[in-house]
Amino acid sequence: MASRPLPVTVVIPAFRRADMLERAITSVLAQREQPAEILVVDDASGDETGARAEALGVRVMTHDLNRGRSAARNSGLHAARQEWIALLDSDDEWLPHHLETLWKARGGHDLVGTAALVVGQQDDDGRHVRGWAGRHPCVLRGPADVATPENKFVSSGVMIRRAAALEAGGFRPELERAEDLDLWLRMLANGSGLALPYVTVLYRVHPAQITTDLERMRIAHREVMNTYRDRPWSTRWLRERQEGALAWDEARQALSEGAPRLHTVRRLLQGLASPGRVSGLASLLAGRYRSRRLAARASRTLGIATLRNAAGP
Repeated sequence: MASRPLPVTVVIPAFRRADMLERAITSVLAQREQPAEILVVDDASGDETGARAEALGVRVMTHDLNRGRSAARNSGLHAARQEWIALLDSDDEWLPHHLETLWKARGGHDLVGTAALVVGQQDDDGRHVRGWAGRHPCVLRGPADVATPENKFVSSGVMIRRAAALEAGGFRPELERAEDLDLWLRMLANGSGLALPYVTVLYRVHPAQITTDLERMRIAHREVMNTYRDRPWSTRWLRERQEGALAWDEARQALSEGAPRLHTVRRLLQGLASPGRVSGLASLLAGRYRSRRLAARASRTLGIATLRNAAGP
């Protein structure tokens, strides 16, 4: 006998990604534990995106005008019929145990998320994960726990309690980047979360993706954190740790773009001129080491053929 569907609505925002969307939906239909509802929000694509989703038997709502990813997710939040919302971007995929893993771990938390294996970077496939990669699950008891040195959640790996997300105000439509981190901060101000070090998502990198602009992503991260700098949890130590992590990534990008090595190193050292910034850098490097180890284990389990197929259009 088939098990009863989980009280979960899967919300997939989509804009002109018909081919990728089909793959994303198929990965939901292949879940060991099925959601009660799959909702695609077609953000005024004007192509076959919505029709292809409907052909797969999922619910589709369509915006009259293109409003952006955050507005599409908000439409899904308001229209969802279930208690929990599982987010999935149209260019990502879930592994078959994704929803099962989240559901079993949710407890009394308002948001719970797993890690995502990064694919689509040519020879770099399967060498990194996004999200939490520690040895054990990480309980997030407040906003400060999720933000540094990097966002502990990746959107396509997160399941959120619908009521808590709506109470926090949903996603801010004016934010083009780091809008997910912004919502996690507001939700954790009144609730808790759980970050799981298990890979259940394939996160595809491709040229059309806005997150490939690393400099603008760092700027967005800073701006989001600065929005809440007057909150009690936003301590000077926390902000220093954030700046230390960002200084490292800025230096690495500068070197990759041909900046003079000596000048770049001097600038980096100046940017690390406090114990808090050094602490942030140390935490960042430790986290990325764990990320590579987790990615290696996941890649061996999945196999290189799976990764190559996932990296396609």
